[in-house]
Amino acid sequence: MKKILLLLLFVVLAPISIYAKNYNAVELFKEGNEKYKKGKYTDAIKFYESILNKNIKNGYLYYNLGNAYFKANNLGRSVLNYERAKIYLWSDPDLTFNIKFVNSRIVDKMQEQQYNPFTKIVLYFYNLFKINSLFLLSYLLFLILICSLISKWFYKNYSFQIINRKVFNYAGIIFFFLAFILIIKVSRVRSIEYAVILTPEIQVKSGPSEDYTDIFILHEGTKIKIRKETSPWILISLPNGFSGWIKRNNLEKI
Repeated sequence: MKKILLLLLFVVLAPISIYAKNYNAVELFKEGNEKYKKGKYTDAIKFYESILNKNIKNGYLYYNLGNAYFKANNLGRSVLNYERAKIYLWSDPDLTFNIKFVNSRIVDKMQEQQYNPFTKIVLYFYNLFKINSLFLLSYLLFLILICSLISKWFYKNYSFQIINRKVFNYAGIIFFFLAFILIIKVSRVRSIEYAVILTPEIQVKSGPSEDYTDIFILHEGTKIKIRKETSPWILISLPNGFSGWIKRNNLEKI
């Protein structure tokens, strides 16, 4: 009986606790926005960060935090939070503009790797859709393919068969193309991590030790790919193909 009462108490109190937590986060978010409007960017950052400390993650929260850090002249954390916001607000035009603007203020100007036309098409659709959208589109196309196959056996009309064959062919091509992109996206999400340099200037080493040679310099705000971790050192790479080792405390993962 006691166990049942405890279970009922949990069922009743758990939603109340979650509501109170979210309500408190909304109030903190509003307070942060008010501080931001008054030009008190450091105070706004404290309010936004306090929401993150409650393990609440939101694209608009990261977006506002990126704005506040930019106004506070912290370029590295501004880029970091904009990149985190992009995970949730991947197609938001204001965020896209801010990312381009803040990247124009970064010291390190990276020349992007050149791709062939087919790879460019794949990358375009890769960046166009989120994983959930790709999965949904692939699933719908799969259903169309199944319906097309089934209808082939029930409808023998010649005109219908011609249209059905075209639908099957086009849907099949698009399905396999999107499924291919989906597989790439899922594998990259699981295996590839990115980070942002937070130190104003850091020497990149040729190996995981201070004894190795300095090979190039990176500056605050530069987005890098993490290839390997050997605590406290991390092997990083850049879009231009350069790679090297830096200490973990000079960056933060997106």
